Amino acid sequence: MIFEDVRGQDHAIGILRRALGRGRLAHAWIFAGPGGVGKRSTARALTSALLCRQAPGEGCGSCEDCHLVATGAHPDLVVEDLARAREDRSTATRVSIEQIRRARSQLAMHAVRGKRKVGLVDQAELLTIDAQNALLKTLEEPPGETTLVLICTSPDALLSTIRSRCQCLRFAPLETPLVEELLKAEGVEPPTAATAAALADGSLDRARSLTDEEGLAWAEELRTRLDAIARTPVPQLLDLAAELSGPRGEKGRARQELNRTTVLTWCRERLLAEAGDQPAPNTEEAAQWITSIEKTLRRSEQAYATVRELDRNANTNLAWDRLILGLRAAR
Repeated sequence: MIFEDVRGQDHAIGILRRALGRGRLAHAWIFAGPGGVGKRSTARALTSALLCRQAPGEGCGSCEDCHLVATGAHPDLVVEDLARAREDRSTATRVSIEQIRRARSQLAMHAVRGKRKVGLVDQAELLTIDAQNALLKTLEEPPGETTLVLICTSPDALLSTIRSRCQCLRFAPLETPLVEELLKAEGVEPPTAATAAALADGSLDRARSLTDEEGLAWAEELRTRLDAIARTPVPQLLDLAAELSGPRGEKGRARQELNRTTVLTWCRERLLAEAGDQPAPNTEEAAQWITSIEKTLRRSEQAYATVRELDRNANTNLAWDRLILGLRAAR
């Protein structure tokens, strides 16, 4: 993976290329944005640009260094994430202080193949508080020629002391036509690719989860149940919230992303539908329209607030309970 391979993030790539060209690359970065928009790919491309000796500052994509980066086997690349945590403890749900201490120790060693080392912390929003505090030592006193990248959905999930010591690079959702194009390139049938891209809210990962019949069927069922939320008894709403909060594991992560995207898209569509029927001003219909818009806005605000809470590792069950009941109350 090199910069040329990253699609849809020209702004972020341009910032990194300029920093590399001027020799002013920050020693620590936060790559922040929704899942499935290219943060990890960009982090790998930056790693190739830093460790490739054939095309320094850009990466060639074909030399041994670039191959080792692509496979995660480069001796001067240190990666920690939830998958590594589960190698130590299969039931792990957070990135631990032991992992950060291990990363610090490895980054402090001399580079093997060149002069620089790179550390990637994926799913940085899952760092425990102890792990974040341990990471501060590396940020305050970076060892030698070291570049550290924290990849996360939201910088707010990290301590302010960490955010203040990193340069934050934000990644935007992908354009729907690009998501559709990428799905087709992976062999997805055009009608399915178009539907999945339209519902994915700019995330290729979410779009992929919608390319199977199960994902599409669940998204449609969820939208139908949300349409009927005002008429649904509270016990059934709590059942829906329980379904939204599970399952666990990697499949659960994909389903959670799909749940969030479907709810946010549903709220946005309701807001657009309400706003499109504006009556004449200073009429009783206009007053009713304003009241309806305000309710719809509150509903959207609740949905976005819940997604932010979930990004910060809030209690999943409680967050979905509060949102679903709140959406009903706001009708």
